[in-house]
Amino acid sequence: MHKAADVGVRSVVSRFFLLVVFSVLLSAAFAAFAAVPVDIEKRLQRIERLLDNQNLLQMYTVQQALKQELSRLRGDVDIINHELSQLKQQQKDIYVDLDQRIVELENKISSQQVVAGSEGIAPAVVEAEGSANTGSLSEQESYQAALSVLKGSQYETAIESFQFFLADYPNSDYAANAQYWMAEAYYVLKDYSSAVEHFRKVINAYPGSRKTADAYLKIGFSFYELKEWAKAKVELEKVLADYPASTAARLAQSRLQKMQLEKRI
Repeated sequence: MHKAADVGVRSVVSRFFLLVVFSVLLSAAFAAFAAVPVDIEKRLQRIERLLDNQNLLQMYTVQQALKQELSRLRGDVDIINHELSQLKQQQKDIYVDLDQRIVELENKISSQQVVAGSEGIAPAVVEAEGSANTGSLSEQESYQAALSVLKGSQYETAIESFQFFLADYPNSDYAANAQYWMAEAYYVLKDYSSAVEHFRKVINAYPGSRKTADAYLKIGFSFYELKEWAKAKVELEKVLADYPASTAARLAQSRLQKMQLEKRI
């Protein structure tokens, strides 16, 4: 009976020991399985940090490359702007020089053109709008006298002479030209407002006159001198539109180009 009891006790102890061992092993297994997700999470976080660092590095590299390219482009733009500025200045200088020459010629023309008739050229052929034979000798002499005064650069006296002529011969074939040269005298005296007024009379009082295109041109020039750029532009463009093949049109185009270079229009 004692042997049977011993055998029973040993059996119980063995079972209990196996149960304890199994419990320990099971706990260890659970602990191991529980640790796996934590380790994986850490590894994933480390990989993400590495990827983030690589992305940041790539972004920084790209940013630096873009900065260098932008700096190079800005340098190219500065060079182009400088060259363009030089070209514009050269072109402006050319037009300014050309305009100065034109002004000098205009001033000479204002006092000398046509008045060469007093030196032997028949003024009736050169200046009159109509037939020279329609005017009387005193009419021609009066007109020629005014032109001679203008040729002598006595502009204020010339204005008075033309005024007397127009008062004495309002319907003369020379009337339009007398009005025009009076306006020119005001222009040479730099009385540009009066010049505009009297050039306008050439257009309004003598429609169809050969001086009409020149009158529009000089009105545009007068407004330019008065710094009334918009009005100058209107008058000069009218010359181009209505008298495209004339010398006045070429002078008008030159002045408009100058105004563009000066950024007046």
